[in-house]
Amino acid sequence: MKPLTYIAWSINILLIAGLFFALHKYGGWRNLWAKINSRGIEKTYHHRKNLFEMLPPKDGAIVMLGNSITAWGEWPELLDNPNVINRGIPGDHCDGMLERLEEILRHHPSKLFLMAGVNDLAFFSPDTVWPKYERLVNEILKSSPETKLYLQSVLPVNNIVSPTAVDNEDVDALNERIKVFAAAKNLIFMDVNSVLKDLDGNLDAAYTLDGIHINGAAYLKWAAEIRPLLTQ
Repeated sequence: MKPLTYIAWSINILLIAGLFFALHKYGGWRNLWAKINSRGIEKTYHHRKNLFEMLPPKDGAIVMLGNSITAWGEWPELLDNPNVINRGIPGDHCDGMLERLEEILRHHPSKLFLMAGVNDLAFFSPDTVWPKYERLVNEILKSSPETKLYLQSVLPVNNIVSPTAVDNEDVDALNERIKVFAAAKNLIFMDVNSVLKDLDGNLDAAYTLDGIHINGAAYLKWAAEIRPLLTQ
């Protein structure tokens, strides 16, 4: 075998070894894909968090709390209610929402609609995500007992439209825990997942271009689930 062939083989081996090292470092293909697609999210998180802290309190507000799926909804218009404030931040997860609860609860929310967990599932199993979610909910209940808390299901994804870092099996597993927990705590569980999924259990392709975020038609259906609860 010629020396150049040896060199080529050595380079290929090093490249493959480097790829496997990167996969191990970032927790496998799924986590590596999630990290590639979340570039810049951390800075967005801190910018949004800082802005929310600068805004004046709105006593008795109706709070929409979540990640980018919540953040990109025009909730005061969707719900036809100027008392609604949006506290969704792209890329946020259960621990991030827990860390910014002080800002959220200073509004003494009359109602709080929580959707959390899909970004956690991009990196962790439902068994690992669940304690994070449970800790977040328990802190809301403890720190703001006068707030009516609604637990919204995690939305499905569609990995056929576009690959995501999340599996619907994990989404369903987490949602089942949320549903059981809501019943045990006498909280309302909102199954928005079922409203937006197709017959195969995926996020309906009519509602998404990237497999995870949703379009206007989906927001209208989601808002229709919330609107009757605002008058209770």
